[in-house]
Amino acid sequence: MGFEQVKPGDFSAFVPGSVATYIQIEQTLSDVGGGGKEGATFKRKALQAAGWKYDPLTGYTKDPELAADVFNRISAVLAKTAVVKEVLQGLKAAR
Repeated sequence: MGFEQVKPGDFSAFVPGSVATYIQIEQTLSDVGGGGKEGATFKRKALQAAGWKYDPLTGYTKDPELAADVFNRISAVLAKTAVVKEVLQGLKAAR
């Protein structure tokens, strides 16, 4: 899986007809985690493992630099594996 690099400005920008890269990564995490409640739980765990230090309800615009770093770490790990356990291990190692 290859994603474009996430930049801090991506969290406050809207490009008509385009899905932001971080949204694509979130959807991929949910899919890897099994979708539904399990997928949402996995996405939350992956974000935390990658370094997101805020509550899951906190918007990425609170700390867009950190959010961009987190999503770029996730992107790098997803480029290597889509196995739940390996993704979490890879994210923890990447911090």
